[in-house]
Amino acid sequence: MEFEIPDMTCGGCANAIKRAVTQFDPAAKLDVDVPVKIVKVTSTQSSQRIIEVIEAAGFHPLARA
Repeated sequence: MEFEIPDMTCGGCANAIKRAVTQFDPAAKLDVDVPVKIVKVTSTQSSQRIIEVIEAAGFHPLARA
């Protein structure tokens, strides 16, 4: 699944998102591209749950098709 995170502006933001998702799902794999504000997540969890986890970390993810 792929998300645009408009308010991810730096490596610190990326690390906060990675930490939140991997705490929720330790098996999750993340690929983060800060300059284009994209996070790709490979997880057995639903995209809605991943969105909720990222929101709880203080960011506003937008699911991409």
